[in-house]
Amino acid sequence: MFDRLIPFLSSLVLLVGWELLLSFPRYFIFTVTATIVVFFTLLLKLNKWRIKDKDFWLLATPGLSLVILTTAFLLFLSNYWGRQAVIVLISAASYYFVSYFYYFLCRITNYTPLSLEQTSSYFNIISYLGLGISAYGFINLLNLKLWHLALTVIAATAVLTYQFFWINKIEERQNLFASILISVLMAEYFWAISFFPVSHFISGLSLAIIYYAVINLSLANFLDKLEKKVVRWYLTVGVVCLFVILLSARWL
Repeated sequence: MFDRLIPFLSSLVLLVGWELLLSFPRYFIFTVTATIVVFFTLLLKLNKWRIKDKDFWLLATPGLSLVILTTAFLLFLSNYWGRQAVIVLISAASYYFVSYFYYFLCRITNYTPLSLEQTSSYFNIISYLGLGISAYGFINLLNLKLWHLALTVIAATAVLTYQFFWINKIEERQNLFASILISVLMAEYFWAISFFPVSHFISGLSLAIIYYAVINLSLANFLDKLEKKVVRWYLTVGVVCLFVILLSARWL
């Protein structure tokens, strides 16, 4: 019975934790640590406390990464209502993710096929947006070294990419090679975009768009669906979005 309440409880933990973070910023480390630990513990309970289970870690990665990177993103979002919107939307999204997680682990007969695959794809892109905005925010506002953050981008990209290909059932050897290659490629894009005189929000969004196009084209290649119309679609959408964003942005 308690397991069935975990999706609601996990969402409530995030909602309360983030609200406390905004209300009492002086307790940032304690609040963030407690929120992430409780959220993870609830997920682990669904897996019957099997912490050494590789599949559990990979299944939980989208949810955990979204929580961590949303927390970092909130640090750079100054608008009150914008913060509240992000908190409510991500908390609600996490409810659905943990619900799919629950059905997959505890009631597989009620699990809707491909639910976790689709949710993971969306969560990874949103997480990458948070990663990009946070990384450029640390550069613009805190003057952290670019190469330190580039290493962080490489590590986060490798984890998110590996999980994305894993849940889409890509062979292990291909997955590892592609994850490493894409991580290095995205670090180069991260480095190049850092020289654009635009805000960290625009830079992070641009990086996320590039990542979206790269991983989906890579997945299409692995699934032997890399046709001209697929390539044309992702390249067109990516290039158009980048041009619209950069041309409409306020240059610093």
